[in-house]
Amino acid sequence: MQLRGLGSSDAFNGAGRCHASYLLAGDGVPPVAVDFGATGLLALHRDQLSGKDIAAVLVTHLHGDHFGGLPFLLLDGMYNDRRTTPLELVGAVGLEARVQALFAAFYSDVAKHDRPFETRYRELPPGEGTNVCGLAVQTFAALHMDPPEHPLCLRLTTPSGKVIAFSGDTEPCDGLYAAAKDADLLVAECTGLRPPCGRHCTWEDMTTIFQGVMRAGAKRVLLSHLGADVRAETERLRAECPPGIELLFADDGMVIDV
Repeated sequence: MQLRGLGSSDAFNGAGRCHASYLLAGDGVPPVAVDFGATGLLALHRDQLSGKDIAAVLVTHLHGDHFGGLPFLLLDGMYNDRRTTPLELVGAVGLEARVQALFAAFYSDVAKHDRPFETRYRELPPGEGTNVCGLAVQTFAALHMDPPEHPLCLRLTTPSGKVIAFSGDTEPCDGLYAAAKDADLLVAECTGLRPPCGRHCTWEDMTTIFQGVMRAGAKRVLLSHLGADVRAETERLRAECPPGIELLFADDGMVIDV
């Protein structure tokens, strides 16, 4: 299984990077994206990849830097790199209505047209389990948005048993550690060096998070959703990482074998 960083930044495209988004493929699983913000299609084309080859997109929560690129992915499949195979959009409760409303806001005329491919939506509350393109998907509650929103941490298990966890956007919470249990790779957000930073994890939270991650048995941590201040300090932060954690910092275009 390979994980490709389509984007690695926060909502503000910190340090000139694309919005945090990842592409998984291999181990009998077709390309599946985790989150697809407004820069998602740009990131695919930068890496000479095709939107029509993405079998599914998993969406952790309904903020624009995590799902705002889906209308462009649909548009691309209709008129540019035309797709004929179904596209699965799977994620937080409210996903279908939000994507349809966004598409209609961007392209009111086009949104009424039939597509040459089927769009299949599945909405998952926290505590749900399902299968997406061969990946066993478990959802856990993230701590990022107020009800009625239900942001998610995700735990993905490949057919061979590899586990890749995604924090999505969250403050430190039980859902993050549950998703990270015995994970081969945890993709965890670190939006800023210190508060205030909204309802996000910061480097100041990492001492607590690293302790929880080690108790959960995660083997490697890839810090993502990086603000410009974090990006500028990666060498210092790596040196501050406690023993027992293999720490990586995400960047656009990076590829990791899991």
